[in-house]
Amino acid sequence: MKVNSRAAPAAPSLDCDALDTPPSWAHASGWAQISGTRRTVSCVLTCRNQAPTLAKLLPFLSDTLTECGYPWEVIVVDIASVDQTRALLAKWGELPGFQTLSLHPGAVSGNAFALGLYRARGDAVILLDAALEHSPALIPHMILKWEDQARMVFALREPGAATSRLVSWDDADVRRQAAGRDFPFPREATALGLIDRVLLTELMQGG
Repeated sequence: MKVNSRAAPAAPSLDCDALDTPPSWAHASGWAQISGTRRTVSCVLTCRNQAPTLAKLLPFLSDTLTECGYPWEVIVVDIASVDQTRALLAKWGELPGFQTLSLHPGAVSGNAFALGLYRARGDAVILLDAALEHSPALIPHMILKWEDQARMVFALREPGAATSRLVSWDDADVRRQAAGRDFPFPREATALGLIDRVLLTELMQGG
């Protein structure tokens, strides 16, 4: 699959502080093991100088992903914050399922998105910007669409609309989008989106 290189994840720069060994998953409940379902969910969260937002958002993500029922991880990519963000993330990084990648000062901000995607291990990868253009309360609905065979889900807010709506692409939609031209990785997906692991692998290999 050919990919629009302006929007698709490219090989990330290593201009960051990262763990050599990924942390453990945060395990939600025993139902997955009982049912035989072994899928996992990653959430890539990018931020810069947003400590007050993160103080509320990280507990919300922990509770929300746990309620969704899959083992999960949250990867926070900090874009050289100079407020209290790094101190806050250091505490959260001690908990199962959380890890932080800190870009060095002067690093390209666009690397945050690609770096998080390459670090993510989940069968579904959620993308979220801490600017919160869209409500993270949409995440459970996105996961439901993924369970219903969506390959990509992203939030979209029409001009003048008070709330966001979800757009989902299944296999047929992906083929239609890619037909005859580069695959258009939606800009909106970097604000709040979900990508199936199979599609993400195709994008990385094709980019």
